[in-house]
Amino acid sequence: MSARTKKSNPWIFFICSSIAIVVSTLGTIYFFRESIPSRIGLVLIGSPTVVVSYDQSRKTLFAVSIPSDVQVDMVRGYGTYPISSLWTLDVLDKRRGVVLTESFEEVIGFPVRYFIHAPNKNNEPQDIHERINASLTYSVLIQSLFQKNKTNIPFIPLFELIQTYRGMSTTDMKFIDLSEENVFVRMTLPDGNVIKKIDGEKIAFLFGTYTEDAEIRKENFRLAVYNSTTTAGLAQKITRILEKLGFHVSVIANDDSSKPSYCVVKSKKDIQNSVSVKTLRWLYRCVFEEETQTTQTDISLIIGTEYEKRFLPF
Repeated sequence: MSARTKKSNPWIFFICSSIAIVVSTLGTIYFFRESIPSRIGLVLIGSPTVVVSYDQSRKTLFAVSIPSDVQVDMVRGYGTYPISSLWTLDVLDKRRGVVLTESFEEVIGFPVRYFIHAPNKNNEPQDIHERINASLTYSVLIQSLFQKNKTNIPFIPLFELIQTYRGMSTTDMKFIDLSEENVFVRMTLPDGNVIKKIDGEKIAFLFGTYTEDAEIRKENFRLAVYNSTTTAGLAQKITRILEKLGFHVSVIANDDSSKPSYCVVKSKKDIQNSVSVKTLRWLYRCVFEEETQTTQTDISLIIGTEYEKRFLPF
């Protein structure tokens, strides 16, 4: 064997190893991706802040822009802050988007699980369409592989969302700029300062059916929501979110018979794989139990202490 051949072998080994690593990484991303059964809700962090709800079945997108001076009641006992401070507080306390997304979900009234941090390059205000265009890009997609602080949405769903959005027509999208709507209430603080907050009932009316999941509405199962915790009002809070997603909630009540940590979803076995059941389990990390008795509803959701933590201090 010549000296020239011996010198080339390490490079061949390096190239082959690199290719193997890339293929292995991409394969892992594809085969072990998170399956999202329902709409994708995500916060686009920037100026302005935009919250998006993407319907995977109908390939439509609804987005709402929120002014930066709006005050928000944050979850986990943080208190009330301007909407522009939510991301900063989340990063400082290393919550990895948990406080951010949960707070927006409670404010906006539909499920939000993900975020994309793609700040304005020139720090200049953008309109809602520009903010979405700056966030749903292939460069953000590539950055998501190496910079986990950019987004928490899995690679494949993000790729599919970006690809679909780039091919959407104007009829597939609905944008609402809250700065142009009468959906705010003004409150005077003890120190005399006046703050602006979102009125939940007004935006629920404004959004209408834009945030409904087509498959959940089509299944139209009767859902019972039970609060098994000691914190009052949780069934009403979660019902507000689920109804905007298209669920038909027919029973709201307390349940003292069990004290689960994680929530429980009960239904007959024949609808265990329905979009409705899968969505509830995915949204709240619920345990499934087969319903063996005859009930007045098709699905039961029992709220546990994990969901209760959203409204308690860390």
